[in-house]
Amino acid sequence: MKKTLLTIAMCFFVLGLVAQEERNIMLSDQQVVPPKFKGVEPVVKEEVKQSPICCYLQENLELEVPINDYLPEGTVAIEFTINRDGTLSNFTVTNRVNYTLEQAVIACIKETEGMWQPGEVNGQPSPMEKRVYVRFDNPDNESFEQIARDHYLVALKRFKKGMYIEDNQLLSTNQRKRKSQRLFNSSLNQLDIATVYMPNDPTIAFWKARNYEELGMHKDMINMLEKRRELLSMKLSERELKNHYDLAIITLK
Repeated sequence: MKKTLLTIAMCFFVLGLVAQEERNIMLSDQQVVPPKFKGVEPVVKEEVKQSPICCYLQENLELEVPINDYLPEGTVAIEFTINRDGTLSNFTVTNRVNYTLEQAVIACIKETEGMWQPGEVNGQPSPMEKRVYVRFDNPDNESFEQIARDHYLVALKRFKKGMYIEDNQLLSTNQRKRKSQRLFNSSLNQLDIATVYMPNDPTIAFWKARNYEELGMHKDMINMLEKRRELLSMKLSERELKNHYDLAIITLK
């Protein structure tokens, strides 16, 4: 059964990012209006097909690259709260790439305090979370989709080999456990790298959960399956996100 699941997942591999939509949402009898960033003129949003906050980040985010150092590629995801009075708090990195990049994004977002119109529930200001994605891209390299796919396929090969070793009766119990767990951990490492480039892909989350299961990490498995369920409930593709609101693109030179 596990091998069947592996074959099906490899055949139907899809990589996609997820974004939050900026629109009025009806939840039961409540009307929810998301917070809005007022720091950029609306015309800019129309020209670049991005949210004002992403336009602001692209124009104002500053990076300090240490001498003889470089900054890696990847998609940083930052979640924060816009409070009732428009102040910002509770900054959390939900997709890690590099500390310098993450702190640069947070610092730039913090500069926008006072530029937000708070969200509302039934006409009353209410604290709400916001998540933005900032893609740090070197145009000379392969696409993020291709890089993530390469690591994903390596991860599946190592997972499959780990399953084969688990069933190999020519090895002792200790040998099977030691060798298979090494492969499952290696598979997880490859999936973690893929996540740097494609942070919200449900297929990657599924295979992380499978590796956690084989490693006996049941709490992590349950958490990852819950994350996968959340990702599947948000169905925006990578192409839609590029033209959507919550992705800023910074070119690394």
